[in-house]
Amino acid sequence: MRRLDRYVMTEIIGPLGLGFLIYTFILLLRVFFRAARWAIGSDVSLDTIGRLLLLSLPNIVVLTIPMSLLFAILIAVGRLSSESELVAIRACGISLFTLYRPILVISALLTSFNIYLMLDILPDGNHAVEQLRTEILTKSFADEVEPRTPYTGWQNQLLYVFESPPGERRWRGTFLAEAIPSGETRIEVAQWGEAKPSSDGSKIDLSLINAVTHRVDLRNPDVYDISSHETIDLSLLSTSPREAASSAKRSLRSMPFQQLLHVAGDANAEPVVRTLAQVELHKKFSIPAACLVFGLLALPLGFNNSRGGRSSGFAISIGVVMLYYIFLNWGEDFAKKGSAPPWLAVWLPNLVLMGLGLLLLARRNRDKSLLLSKMDRWIQEHLWRRVLRWQERRSEKKKRAQQKRAAKGRGAFVLRMPDLYLPFPNLMDRYVLRTFVRVLSIASLAGLTVYVVADLTENAEHMLRNDVPTDIVLDYYKLKSIAILYEISPIIVLVSTLICFGMLSRTNEITASKALGMSLYRLAVPVVFVSTLVAVGAGVLQFKVLTGSEVRISELRDVIRGNPLTPVGPRADRRWLYGKTGGYLYNYSYFDEKHQEIHQLQVFKFDEDYQLTDRLLVQRARYLGEQWWEFEGGWARSFDGAEELGYRKIEETVKEQLPEPPEFFRGEKQRPNEMDYFSLRDHIQDLKRIGSGDTAPLEVELHNKIAYPFLSLVMAFVALPFAFRLGRAGALYGIGISIVLGIVLLAFLAVFSAMGENAILPPIVAVWSPGLIFSILSLYLFLGIRT
Repeated sequence: MRRLDRYVMTEIIGPLGLGFLIYTFILLLRVFFRAARWAIGSDVSLDTIGRLLLLSLPNIVVLTIPMSLLFAILIAVGRLSSESELVAIRACGISLFTLYRPILVISALLTSFNIYLMLDILPDGNHAVEQLRTEILTKSFADEVEPRTPYTGWQNQLLYVFESPPGERRWRGTFLAEAIPSGETRIEVAQWGEAKPSSDGSKIDLSLINAVTHRVDLRNPDVYDISSHETIDLSLLSTSPREAASSAKRSLRSMPFQQLLHVAGDANAEPVVRTLAQVELHKKFSIPAACLVFGLLALPLGFNNSRGGRSSGFAISIGVVMLYYIFLNWGEDFAKKGSAPPWLAVWLPNLVLMGLGLLLLARRNRDKSLLLSKMDRWIQEHLWRRVLRWQERRSEKKKRAQQKRAAKGRGAFVLRMPDLYLPFPNLMDRYVLRTFVRVLSIASLAGLTVYVVADLTENAEHMLRNDVPTDIVLDYYKLKSIAILYEISPIIVLVSTLICFGMLSRTNEITASKALGMSLYRLAVPVVFVSTLVAVGAGVLQFKVLTGSEVRISELRDVIRGNPLTPVGPRADRRWLYGKTGGYLYNYSYFDEKHQEIHQLQVFKFDEDYQLTDRLLVQRARYLGEQWWEFEGGWARSFDGAEELGYRKIEETVKEQLPEPPEFFRGEKQRPNEMDYFSLRDHIQDLKRIGSGDTAPLEVELHNKIAYPFLSLVMAFVALPFAFRLGRAGALYGIGISIVLGIVLLAFLAVFSAMGENAILPPIVAVWSPGLIFSILSLYLFLGIRT
């Protein structure tokens, strides 16, 4: 191998490793928090959690390898170009096609490795992850069911528990019914309830102790059956029937190559399934081949990046990756609709980018602009001239305005005020601000792109199978992007601070600033200022935007996963509300806010031992005022355990009292992440007032709404001491340090949050401890810096 080839390969290996680490780390964030909560809050062993993380790696690696290669080549070629080494190489008569040889070797090796992962490792890994995730979810089911919060994880089944005694794996007071009652209905009211995973892990065995069963046909309520049982054992699916049926056999992404080949050629299979199988077959080779395409495209783009430096190479890599996966998703959609053959739809992004790469490489090899001559000439002769003329007119206009003001001021009394000295921002502050904001923007875009690409890859099969409209997908990712930026904001500030000062250290600008008498503390003020703005912005997102967008994100995710939205009315879990006064559980079909009417209203009244004492069903309830309601059409019954005490029909309108006003039914209950700070605080106070069991998870969520945005500022202070110690190591070493610090931060967050949710620590202590620990760490590290 020639020395030049070894030199280019050496330049690529370093950025390749760092890019792989940071992209893989970002994607692992998606499973890290959940895994830590399972490890601490559930009966899930660390060995199981470790296997889940290990089995998730192949699915992540096949995505991050092409991204990392593109990033590495752009960085390496950009460095060679910025330091004029490529100019020297070209001056020696070496063609760029010759320079592509070491890039081709690395691309081919990574392509082969990715094909191996796709064919041999990924199918079994995906299948194992699906089984393991189902097993973990069933084991941690008891922790997902929160007291006084409807749980609708089963198809048309609602589980409601009244108390969850601390330290016990069972519930006191359990209510099981149909989520949307209709026709023959059955409800179970039990003194105690307990859930365990079945032996195969695909179902949940629910045991109800001292239970009473109520059966009635809502179309013929005169016949009412009550029976009591010491124990009722039920096996319930943890998914909908359609999902359960599909989980019984492997999904397309988890099928081995031979089985996938059989499905693609099976004449008895549905046409859509055959098409999706063919798409999946071609993706096993097209995605690894993206390494070759990215390598070919990166060389001319990196050569052209002589002034932009590494940050521009990073930005270009993000744009190319996003463009590739958008084209790939469109191609899959066209293949499903029959607009293009599967092979063409999947390989089209590779073919287009490869053709573009060859064209750009040929033009750069002849020392021409990357743009076509006519386009380049048009930009120089027309567009650029217009920009210059606009700048000249603006300058002349500004000069005339100054002359007019000077003419008006002649002979007039002029009061001159002394110039005010503003210590911030001075010239150096503005320079650091520009550098930091540029890096922050690129890092945010990188994190967002990786998250979206991973989520798009995960949901692609659901989108194609369920024929999800494009506007639904765009709305979902528009709202999801906001939530992603909020989630990764502390990590982005950490990475950006290290990269920014790593770049300044490498060019000796920090040394020059210290030589001019500027303290490192003063030099860090712009970064602290922007980090404070990021923290405030994250807080505003949490209080003003995310609480509303989370509801819409959940709805759109249901559509993508094949669970259509109901045309009117709230979700099934929001048709069940627990009364603020305690003892009342309400179910309704529709609330008419304009006329203050409730349709198909059911009211269940419980005693102190959570036994059903009264049950009311009316077709229409209209509010009259002062807690009085007018009921029309229905019936009412009263009970003493398993004995029916009374029954009356409501054939005409009657007036009765209910403790809840109409506003109670308009303000549907939301999940904690869908509530703002004040709503969640009031909800916790209501639960404590009516004697709910464990409110620690809700209190953790409440304090997190303030503490998590504050972490962005904390991570800036943590990153600064490390950034000032980088010296000439540069920005890439800053990325490596940020990965280690990010892992430590996420570990602290997950562990302390889980400890707070399980009442091991007080919620406020658990939530604020990571920020406090990292603040003390940053203060200690600052003490050892020579400023």
